[in-house]
Amino acid sequence: MLSRRQALAGAAAVGATLTGGEAIAQGSGDAALKALLDKLAKGTGGPADRLALLKAFPTEGLSSNARLDRDAVLQAYDTEAELVRRFPFGASASAPYAVTTRAGWWTNVPEAIRAGGDAPSVLASRLKADTQKIRADAALGVIAPAFVIDKTVAAIAKVAAGASGDLAAELVRQSEVLLALKPQAGEGVGVRFKDAENYYALVLKLNTGMDMSPDEAHARGLDAARRFGARADALLRARGLTKGSLGARLTALSRDPQFLYTDDDAGRDQLVADMNAWLDKAKARLPRSFGAIPKGALTAVISRMSAADEAAARQGYRTPPSFDGARPGTYFVDLAAIRSRPHWTLPSVAHHECVPGHMLQIPMEEGAAAHPLRTRLACPGFSEGWAIYAEQLADEEGAFAGDPLAELGYLQWMLFRAGRLVIDTGLHAKGWSQAKAEAWFADLQGPAPVFAPVAQDVERAAIGPGSVAGQGLAWLALVELRAAMRRRQGKDFDLKAFHDAVLWPGTLPLAMLRARLLA
Repeated sequence: MLSRRQALAGAAAVGATLTGGEAIAQGSGDAALKALLDKLAKGTGGPADRLALLKAFPTEGLSSNARLDRDAVLQAYDTEAELVRRFPFGASASAPYAVTTRAGWWTNVPEAIRAGGDAPSVLASRLKADTQKIRADAALGVIAPAFVIDKTVAAIAKVAAGASGDLAAELVRQSEVLLALKPQAGEGVGVRFKDAENYYALVLKLNTGMDMSPDEAHARGLDAARRFGARADALLRARGLTKGSLGARLTALSRDPQFLYTDDDAGRDQLVADMNAWLDKAKARLPRSFGAIPKGALTAVISRMSAADEAAARQGYRTPPSFDGARPGTYFVDLAAIRSRPHWTLPSVAHHECVPGHMLQIPMEEGAAAHPLRTRLACPGFSEGWAIYAEQLADEEGAFAGDPLAELGYLQWMLFRAGRLVIDTGLHAKGWSQAKAEAWFADLQGPAPVFAPVAQDVERAAIGPGSVAGQGLAWLALVELRAAMRRRQGKDFDLKAFHDAVLWPGTLPLAMLRARLLA
C-alpha cells in the first residue's frame, strides 16, 4: 500500500489504494503559518491588511506543503487586494452589486422574523447600511442590470409580507431606491462601469489563478462549444434528427417517452440503480488513469433523497468521502421532475459528481493536507473544473463506446459547461444582451441538463461575473496542460503521473500549477 508521502512525491504505484499513510513532513514554521492562516480565514482586516500579514511571514522553516499554502493564498490575496483597491464597491471583490437576488441582508428576513426578539431591529439597521451602499455604488456608476433589479424587488416584496415596524420600512425603502436607479441601468447586462474590462480580467484571474484576457476566455469557450457541438450534430443526424438547431433536436430527443423513467418509486429506484451501475464501471476504470486512489473514492454511491427533500424539489447534493474512507461518499440525486431526466443524460452525472470527479478530487485534497484557506482561494474554479475534466476523461477512456445515446448525454453536458463559459464572457466582455445570451444558450444545448432554466444561468452570470467562467476555464486549462505535458514528454508521458502531479499537491492557482509541471 502506498503512503501519502510517496503519493505526494509522485511515486504512485499503479492501482494503489491510499488510506491514512504516513504523516506529511512538518517544518519548524508550519504551526505558526497554520495559526496565521486560521486567523486570516476568519476575515481579519481588509484585503490589503491580509496581504501584508501573509507577505511578511518568513518562508524559512516551512515544509514544501506549507510553502504551497503560503504562496497560493498570497497570490489570491494579491489579486483580491488589487480588485478592492481599484474597484471599491459591491458585496465582495468578485460581486460588483451589493444587493441582488442572491446578495444582501434582505435574504435573512425570514430567519430574523422567526427568531423574534431584537433580531428584526438588528437586521433593519443592516438593511439600511445595504441601502446606503447601493446609493454610494450608484454614484460610481455601478448599478445592477434592470432585469436583476426587477427580480430583486419582487423577491424583497415576498419576504416583506411577514415583516413589520422598522424592518418593513427598511425593506420598502430599499426597494424604492433600487427602482429609482432602474432607469440609469440602461439595457446592458454585463459589467459596464468605468474600466470594466480590467475589472473583469481581474475577476477571471481571481477565479482561476492565472492571467487571461476576456477575449481569449470567450474564444476558448466558443471553440469548445463548436467541437462538442459537431460531435453531437453527427450523432443526432445518425438518429435521423437533421432539422433545426442543435438545441431544438436535443429538446426533441429529451422528450421522447421511451427514454424517460416512470414518475413513481419504481422509476426513481430504477434510475438510481442505473446510475450506480455506471458508477461501478467508473470505479473499475480508475486504475487506468490514476496511480494512487484514496480509499474514500471507492465508497462513493448514488442514492435517492429523503421523501421530504424529493417533495421539496431539493437540488442534488453530496456528502463527500473522507480520505481514508471512514466517512463514505454519497451523491443524492434530484428526482422531483424525473420525467425531465432522460436516461441518456445521467451517466455523465455519475462521472462528474462521483468518480473520477468530485468524490476522487475532494478526498485527495484532504490527503494533500492543504490548508482550507488555500483550497477555497487558490483557484475557486478548480473543483468544478476538475469534475468537468473528469467527464471528458471518462469519454476518452471509452465509457460510452457502443452507446451513442449515453455519448449524446455526455456531449449535452459538455455543451452546457462550454455554454456557461461563453455566456459569462459574452455578457461581460462582448456586450451580449440578456435575450441574446438566453437564445444562444438554448440553441446550443436545448433543455438544460440541470434543473435550472437557461434564464437562471444568465442571471447567475450577470450578477456574479467570472464565477462560472472560472470553472470552464479551469477545465480547459487542465486539458491544455495535459496536452503540453504530452508534447514535452512524448512517449514518456504517463497519464497517471500527470493526474498525481495535478491532484496530490492540493488546489493551486492554475499559473502556479502550470509552472510546477512544466518547469
